[in-house]
Amino acid sequence: MDTRAFLFTIASGALLAVGVTATPARAQVHGFAIDRHEPSERGSDWFVNDSLDFRGSPLAAGGLTFGWAYRPLVLHDPSAIQGNPLANAITDQVVMHAGGAIFMQDRFRVGVDLPVVLYQDGADLSGIATTVRTPNKPALGDLRLTGDVRILGKYGAPIGAALGAQVYVPTGTRSLFTSDGTVRVTPRLLVAGDFEGFVYAAKLGFAYRPLDATFEGRPLGSEAMLALAFGVKVNDRFVFGPELAGSTVVTGGDRAFRTRNTPLEMLLGGHVMLSAHSKVGSAIGPGFTRGDGSPSMRVLFSFEVVPDICVDPDGDGICSDVDACPSVDGLPQNHGCPADRDYDGINDPDDACPDEAGGRTHNPRTAGCPDRDYDGVADKEDACPEVAGVVTDDPKTNGCPTAEPAPVPTVK
Repeated sequence: MDTRAFLFTIASGALLAVGVTATPARAQVHGFAIDRHEPSERGSDWFVNDSLDFRGSPLAAGGLTFGWAYRPLVLHDPSAIQGNPLANAITDQVVMHAGGAIFMQDRFRVGVDLPVVLYQDGADLSGIATTVRTPNKPALGDLRLTGDVRILGKYGAPIGAALGAQVYVPTGTRSLFTSDGTVRVTPRLLVAGDFEGFVYAAKLGFAYRPLDATFEGRPLGSEAMLALAFGVKVNDRFVFGPELAGSTVVTGGDRAFRTRNTPLEMLLGGHVMLSAHSKVGSAIGPGFTRGDGSPSMRVLFSFEVVPDICVDPDGDGICSDVDACPSVDGLPQNHGCPADRDYDGINDPDDACPDEAGGRTHNPRTAGCPDRDYDGVADKEDACPEVAGVVTDDPKTNGCPTAEPAPVPTVK
């Protein structure tokens, strides 16, 4: 599929999703996909957002993300004005996301993510007037398939953008709150950039959810999604900063931005490269609303195996791990350094002291080396570098002043 066909498919899916309207008849369901953590594709510098690193032809990345959510689903009294909490339908939920991504032609990416609920439990709801039952066993979640295409910029540039879509296959179980039981589609726009170490990212999407039902009297529907991130990047190895992610129901008869249908949470964390092929990350953050799936606290830990790609911040075609001057555009024959690193007029291959400005000499061992006392003998071979002297063949006296003869006493 070429780029135009890919974009047409995404745009058609987005228009179809926006154009779908709910039917009046709605069934009451007792479960749906509750996990609100949507991990970024493997290889990203963020947990939720995407750094748009599409380098490679082809290359692959894979990894695991473990998350603990505290109180992601709380039942509230619908008759109370403030919606007083009744009980924790889910108090603790531990989810592992296993995923991978393949990058092609520095422009295309396909990814997969499978959530697995390792543990979940909550309060006894038998004394509450509700048909909800606490899930208390492990379960698979919905398989996520992703396709993205870069449309602007490149990794490390001040701005880059990509269009893509995610499709969720109902491999989970609705009664265990790991699936809607239907196929879901999320077209999205991704933006990211790097301003000399200040990095940012954003995601805007529309989650089409065809589940035509209500939960605890609230209509479920498709959602508008937004995520933001900004932080700092140090030495191409460490990224640290906050991320904000949220959504709100925009179809189904419920008003947008109501507390219960607008989960919103923040993560503060970072990723660090352990080697050329592995990366770890950790984050923690609170939920800001009582939206279903927004926990009181979420903790994440990730481990990824990343492709062996060339990090080249100065753009000279020489990877930073073998570039002697990684922040300065240089030449391959100079190991990535410029032709005259110390700007003394002598090219580095001919400069015996390439990091210290000097002068020209007839001796290749001292060409380009400094001469502090200006006596024609470079400091590296000058036995008296602070005092002007003369050239000698003796290394102990080379560059030293000659000894003055002792005065002859006069006879009176």
